[in-house]
Amino acid sequence: MHDHQQMDHSQHEGEGTPIEYLKFAGVILFIVLVSLFLYNQFGNSFTDWMRYFMGVFFVVFAGFKFLDLPGFVSSYIGYDIIAKRSMFYAQSYPFIELALGLMYLFGSSWVDYITLPLMTIGAIGVLQQLLKRSKIKCACLGTYIKLPLTTVSLVEYLLMGVMAAYMIFM
Repeated sequence: MHDHQQMDHSQHEGEGTPIEYLKFAGVILFIVLVSLFLYNQFGNSFTDWMRYFMGVFFVVFAGFKFLDLPGFVSSYIGYDIIAKRSMFYAQSYPFIELALGLMYLFGSSWVDYITLPLMTIGAIGVLQQLLKRSKIKCACLGTYIKLPLTTVSLVEYLLMGVMAAYMIFM
């Protein structure tokens, strides 16, 4: 294991307090409401709503990661299979998420082809840690919301991957 990959898991365990879950629910509610507003103003199909949801989701989640980029990276390398091998990727991931979000919001026709493999790879990393019963902090919202890596994290990755696949194949 490289020096940058060694970590003290006690620093990365998610607290998972009710307040942290309430903050998480608030962020998700905000994303849903903004995506519904955008759909109401500009959309006319379920696919439009999915694009707005994914766009807002990625922009908001990237924003939280930017608040403490080193803290995000420290947690992210604990479970992402690419980030474990590439510090550059780990540090770039919030920028990638921001770019994906903007591409969804501005109607890129090929963003789904980038999102699907990224979300699949992310889901694999989360699943590996869940199967090992690792007690590490989820980096989904950076260090702002302190939640453990759980099946909720896996569902996030899978949901985004399924939505991207739906838009590719439908």
